Amino acid sequence: MICLSMLTAATIPQLSFAWGADGHQTVGAIADTLLTGTKAGAQVKKLLDDNTLEKMSVWADCVKGISPEKDFAYTSTGRYPECAPFETANGIAAMADYVKRNSDDCHPAASEETCHKQYHYADVSLQHTHYQTGYVGTSDHDVVHAIRAAAMVLQDKPAPAPFNFKNKGEALALITHYIGDIHQPLHVASVFLDANGQIINPDDVAHNQNNNTVGGNALQCPCGNFHALWDDVPMLFKRGRMNATLSKKARTLALTKAPIDQLPVVWADDAIADARLIFAGTQFSKSTQNQFGNNWSIGLPLEYEKTMQNVKEDALARAGAHLAQILQAIWPE
Repeated sequence: MICLSMLTAATIPQLSFAWGADGHQTVGAIADTLLTGTKAGAQVKKLLDDNTLEKMSVWADCVKGISPEKDFAYTSTGRYPECAPFETANGIAAMADYVKRNSDDCHPAASEETCHKQYHYADVSLQHTHYQTGYVGTSDHDVVHAIRAAAMVLQDKPAPAPFNFKNKGEALALITHYIGDIHQPLHVASVFLDANGQIINPDDVAHNQNNNTVGGNALQCPCGNFHALWDDVPMLFKRGRMNATLSKKARTLALTKAPIDQLPVVWADDAIADARLIFAGTQFSKSTQNQFGNNWSIGLPLEYEKTMQNVKEDALARAGAHLAQILQAIWPE
């Protein structure tokens, strides 16, 4: 078992960007390309004041710089270049307003994150092959439901509680980000381990909070945090280097046809399948404890670098295609 030396710098980003900013912007850029000349593309320009999905794709993570415990002040000024466009007086006020509306209506437990941060993920057991509301790690405000809520607002329908999206522009920025999130396998699926490091299904056996590896956040290898390893995108994809190639690939994908409210479930199922692939051949051993409870070491099989690059490339292309798909379903020709 190995852990790749080239990945030793991986750490958890403070704002926990799925794919990192480069990945989210890549997803937005692919969709921008696919929507060029369409009715949906025109609606995007109108709602975003001529901004692009690429630019707005990171907004839902930039708002994590708002600190409810500090009277909703913005505490990340200058830390993240991709957030700079939103760090004006009006931009910060808009982020604070969003967080105030989406802070505690989901009634988070003492150990849980504020509501809007929970909109970005689910923790479905790896033992399942299908997303289903009611499983351990799902909720009425997880990433599947967040995409549904944003799509409803874009269709002139009210968002269900606990979501509170101000308008279509805000909903569009959010759905752009959440669709990036749902294609990162560890933002949908999680491994649950017993005391011996064996994978369990928490929906079938007794479990506690410490059994959940929290989408890989409680897994460590010599290359760092396992979730962060998957949040990062390969260097060749960064800063738009592969957008044209990925857009070309996205155009060739056979997209599953389903009602708008069912598309996020289809995509969650794909993410679970990807997660089962990325955990194939891994092994777990007990390590120290961290903020997530029990902490585990994970050993990775040979040629894991190739597995990561292939899964990430496919997932980014699918995410861009799916973002364009749902927006064209909302605003058909």
